[in-house]
Amino acid sequence: MASLVRFLLADVSLWTLALALLLGIAFWVLGVAGVYGFVVHLAFGPFIAEQIGWPNSPFQNEVAYANLTIGILGFSSFILRRRDYLLASMVAYGSWFFADGLGHVVSLVLNSDHAPANAGTVLYTDLLTPLLVVVLLQLSAGSAGG
Repeated sequence: MASLVRFLLADVSLWTLALALLLGIAFWVLGVAGVYGFVVHLAFGPFIAEQIGWPNSPFQNEVAYANLTIGILGFSSFILRRRDYLLASMVAYGSWFFADGLGHVVSLVLNSDHAPANAGTVLYTDLLTPLLVVVLLQLSAGSAGG
């Protein structure tokens, strides 16, 4: 049970992506991951910093607020299903999380930071999920309203 709870807390990017793909609601993952990121960075900052291998910082509040923005964009994209809104959400999500993934790579290479939330699944999901979102947006070109 403890390992399941740890997986659900530490690997949210992986299980929400898998669930979204299984259910066919990929933009939902932006909402869940964004709100989750908001809550954990705001309420559990020291734990998250430890998982990333970085010192705790008041800047985690700002990361929490940015995550909340992504969460709101993700849920509202899922609800509104307007192509322009989906595109704006994808650009916000993709640019931020892909850049985060690059930051994890830099931290891994320059600082040998092998912490679970720096060099674990989040590294791959931060780099690959934005690409997947772009592919899914292209594939959905005929199904979203204008």
